[in-house]
Amino acid sequence: MLEKFSLSTESRNRLLNGCIESPEEFREVAQAILSGHFLVQQKNKSVRVYPTCIEFYYHEEFDGGVFDPIVYHRNKKGKDSIPAFNLGVLHNHVSGIDITFEKGNEPRIACRASALIREFRIEGRNKIETRSTYLYEALYSQFSIFDGGFNVSWQDGDTINIKVSGYRKNVAQFVMSNGKYVKKKYDDGKHKTSSGYIQDERKWQFKIKEGSTQ
Repeated sequence: MLEKFSLSTESRNRLLNGCIESPEEFREVAQAILSGHFLVQQKNKSVRVYPTCIEFYYHEEFDGGVFDPIVYHRNKKGKDSIPAFNLGVLHNHVSGIDITFEKGNEPRIACRASALIREFRIEGRNKIETRSTYLYEALYSQFSIFDGGFNVSWQDGDTINIKVSGYRKNVAQFVMSNGKYVKKKYDDGKHKTSSGYIQDERKWQFKIKEGSTQ
């Protein structure tokens, strides 16, 4: 599914015209990710880690493209040579871990696309972990790197029910000012982030529906 990801012309136009609803292409990817799991394995021992909530981040580098400046892995002013990730790279950053599915042979026209694992559950535990950075420990601290090390792989699963759950957590709206993207400051009558900026209201967060199991 991720290797085939591409926004249709209709979906792109809706986003460019300010639509806050999630495009169908995001839902299809969310369905695939939320139905699957990470398998962390060392020899005959293994642990499964199940994503339960993801957020999409999508930024087109070319002029007139869909912009999402909160994306970490993108070209910055004066530094337009960041190549696209290969499909399925786990991008580790200050907010957690993204599953990436970027496109583009040239950085200046690349499409940056990824899904942040916002919440997850570890096999054998009922509690859902809502602290996204704890996924580092779940994936990388189960087993030792010695004696052959360990392996992290992705496993597809049976289709489960998902839902659009709202906008992305603490993601501010950005506006262009003097050639730079800046966060839009809070004013009355708008949702705001915990840091005091206007919330980006694009509904790019998905969760597993209550009652559905992995």
